[in-house]
Amino acid sequence: MELSLYIHIPFCKSKCFYCSFASYPGQEDMIDIYLDMLEREAAGYGKPRCSTVYIGGGTPTYLSAMQLERVLGIVRDHFSRDADAEFTVEANPATFDRPKAKLLLRSGVNRVSLGVQSLHDDTLRWLGRPHAAAEALESYRLLRDAGFKNINLDFIYALPHETQEQVKADLEEIVALDSEHISLYALSIEEGTNLSTRQVQPLAPDRQADDYRMVVAFLKACGYAQYEVSNFSREGYACAHNMNYWRAGDYIGLGASAHSHILGHRFWNAGTVSEYVSLIKEKGRARAGEESLTPRERLSEAFLIGLRMCEGVWLEGLEKRFGVTLEERQKSLIRQFAQEGLLEEEAGVARATLQGMLVLDEMCAQLF
Repeated sequence: MELSLYIHIPFCKSKCFYCSFASYPGQEDMIDIYLDMLEREAAGYGKPRCSTVYIGGGTPTYLSAMQLERVLGIVRDHFSRDADAEFTVEANPATFDRPKAKLLLRSGVNRVSLGVQSLHDDTLRWLGRPHAAAEALESYRLLRDAGFKNINLDFIYALPHETQEQVKADLEEIVALDSEHISLYALSIEEGTNLSTRQVQPLAPDRQADDYRMVVAFLKACGYAQYEVSNFSREGYACAHNMNYWRAGDYIGLGASAHSHILGHRFWNAGTVSEYVSLIKEKGRARAGEESLTPRERLSEAFLIGLRMCEGVWLEGLEKRFGVTLEERQKSLIRQFAQEGLLEEEAGVARATLQGMLVLDEMCAQLF
């Protein structure tokens, strides 16, 4: 059984204006007790073998070097993995330095996801990012100097005030860094965020679709292969951790708001730091909810998530895996979407076309 490990570090220097994740600035006094509880939670799993490890947030690199080393020690002491297993840590240029780069490398981390978002300072300020473009470039150089050979750069596009020419110019600068992987995300204005409170309006759907087509074509022309709706890599550098999610694999999530899934049983932790700490102290685990999925529900989720990948979904394989079949209504819809150019079918594999990726949520809502 493929099993991935995710650890959530919910602490940040500041809250970005678009962020809707479980991240909390101004709680530095809770970090050490949070790590105590994180270790207690990890100890309850009995040292399973993990094929991938991912430490995200929040901002893992907001922790001090000593605190970050402790998190890496939790992985070492409570989980086993192959020496070359993919091990990713998210980093923010505002909280990254040479000692942390060296610490990550000697602790077995072999992949870093750097939150660049843009290399234009005015865009970074508009997004509420706590770093400048120069800090992002310096962080990238530190990672290369330390010896990292697998770096992802996050990029945000479809800002309401940006022209397509500005998006392309920003992306050109990011591509010039020659990272192994690029993740690009259209700006989403979620309820409760700073942008939502200010009533910022998202880019018109047609313009957002045009921008998406442009960035996809541009990245492909620059030698990046698209393997998922929002992810592009050089050959051999697709993110194995995320691929396990998209292939409906199993995973353990540690920390506040983290989700886990093991053999059809899904459970998740309390979302705030204080709730998480209190529950671990009281019960030894921080579970806020759980559910058991039926084989049909597992098939449905695997099909929907799988459509995000450019490799597509082998329906017959999923039906054999879960022991159930899609309803005829659903199979008829798949054929209809193929006729409309939203999906393509070949040898039993269904794949979303570029146009289909633009309306993937709508297709999935009709299918299930």
